[in-house]
Amino acid sequence: MIIASKPYQSEMACFSVPERIVDLLVESGCPAIYVVVYLYALRQHQAGINNISNDCIAEALKLSQIDVVNAFLFYSSQGLIKIHGFTSVDNSDFDIEFVFDSVPMASIPFRPSYKSSEITRRLRENPRMSQMYTMVGQILGKTLSSADIELLYSFHDYYGLPIEVILVLIEYYVSKGKRSMKLIEKEAGKWVSAGINTVDKAKAYIEKRENFLSYASRVRSILGIHERRLTTRELDYINVWQNQWSMPLDMVQTAYELTVNQTGKLSFAYMNKIMESWDQNKIRKTDDVQKKSSHKSTAKTRYDFDALQKRAFENVNRTDRRRENHGL
Repeated sequence: MIIASKPYQSEMACFSVPERIVDLLVESGCPAIYVVVYLYALRQHQAGINNISNDCIAEALKLSQIDVVNAFLFYSSQGLIKIHGFTSVDNSDFDIEFVFDSVPMASIPFRPSYKSSEITRRLRENPRMSQMYTMVGQILGKTLSSADIELLYSFHDYYGLPIEVILVLIEYYVSKGKRSMKLIEKEAGKWVSAGINTVDKAKAYIEKRENFLSYASRVRSILGIHERRLTTRELDYINVWQNQWSMPLDMVQTAYELTVNQTGKLSFAYMNKIMESWDQNKIRKTDDVQKKSSHKSTAKTRYDFDALQKRAFENVNRTDRRRENHGL
């Protein structure tokens, strides 16, 4: 906490930092040295010292040139500065312009850049990492380009994945036909978000993913979807059916048949409503569906539950039609 302090004295040597800038510096989760670079550069700007070079900033802060370059690239990705005259990470001779607009600019994904000399030095210092590069080249069946080398280095240095996990990651996605390091980088980000930092966690993730892909493939077959890819929304439905409700495939088949009988077409929303009802009533067998349907037809109650359920399904169907009419 902050203890009680003496009131701020205007004659003290201070410089102002806009509130939005402070919030973004905290929310963006950037490395501490990036904050130091930004604040130092901002201090020079507000003091009217605008001819200071990035090399001088690095020397003043006792940082490497690449740290200063990456700091400014990061803040550019967050919309806090604009960069002018940038050519490559090996050339720190570029200009920056501070952005103090009240409306934040949209941020873009950021990954630091690395000098080839830095990567070469690290490979000499770490034989295991050097061996990883050799193995990745063998897995991909090609000589790694300079861009591949930098991306692979970032998997360990920036994303924080252990070498063994990186090898499992690359070997798995290459086996799925993904040989582009750019595509594999997207998957690396997903693994980091999912907390996959050991080989055992990686294997468990792959097993779960393979089970889902198998389940989704069989659902596609049941629904007769062969010529197109499933949409994100459809995959979300299927994920719920398998991982949240543990719905057997024969129940998916039954839900599909009921949907077509009621609506005359495939409707994921309609099917989902049916299976949601089954999940709430702990129904997992087709025989139980038939028994419950038979019981409803013979039971004498104040309410016609079949009619109520049908009306609920019709509401879903009307929603589907409205979305179609509006091109959604």
